[in-house]
Amino acid sequence: MSAPAIPAHATVLIARVARAVRQRFELTLTPLGLRQRHVVALSYLRGHGPTAQQTLADRLCMDASSTVCLLNELEDGDLVVRHRDRSDRRRGIIELSPQGELALREVDRALQTVEDEILANLDAGERTVLHGLLARLHRGEPDYGLAASEG
Repeated sequence: MSAPAIPAHATVLIARVARAVRQRFELTLTPLGLRQRHVVALSYLRGHGPTAQQTLADRLCMDASSTVCLLNELEDGDLVVRHRDRSDRRRGIIELSPQGELALREVDRALQTVEDEILANLDAGERTVLHGLLARLHRGEPDYGLAASEG
């Protein structure tokens, strides 16, 4: 029995790898009680600090209703804290909670496991090259909104 043919287009290969990564990532998130959209929002807050709810919605490319649902889920899990902006009481501020920080550390470990599985056939040098190439492809691409709408 011969090995399956390798697609001629890099786009097809990237799509196949992306599907495998997403499936494994979702499986690792399930025991944590999280979905991709939760991780995207929490990661944004980790990287940007306390954020106005409208700004978060804009960055995640989500409408107000979807953002409220997402934040309700995160708040119910004690992963974020919502409070009013002292300078403008109409504006809600979203902040990562200590429990949210802990959850993201668990996600980081899960991501490392998925990465190690997916890249098992690559040595350290090849992984570094791949990371560099993917980073070059990523530059200028809006990532938070796309990832939040997928999960």
